Amino acid sequence: MTDPATSAQQPPEVLPRVDLGMSITIATTITLVSAILVAGATYEVVRGTLSSGMTRLLAVVSLLSLVGMFYGLIELALAVIATTAERRRQAREVTERRHGARARKPTPH
Repeated sequence: MTDPATSAQQPPEVLPRVDLGMSITIATTITLVSAILVAGATYEVVRGTLSSGMTRLLAVVSLLSLVGMFYGLIELALAVIATTAERRRQAREVTERRHGARARKPTPH
């Protein structure tokens, strides 16, 4: 059997850092730049004053920017989720390190 006094002196287990993916700032930047490109290219295509080759090129730019915008929105959602999870993990580590009166109380079942 293990002695409870020796197990209490062991340092707390440190979890390895997890890659959180893209940051919120980068995901927002990708989304905004793509949205501006979609709006600008679509406006020029609908206006119809350019040559047919330029109109086709702007239509392709608009479609690719739309894909980029959706990618940015998905990455933004994932970044927000990852940030929330990281904050919860850090708060849990802090509460687990507390001792005495400030220690986390076990939940009654």
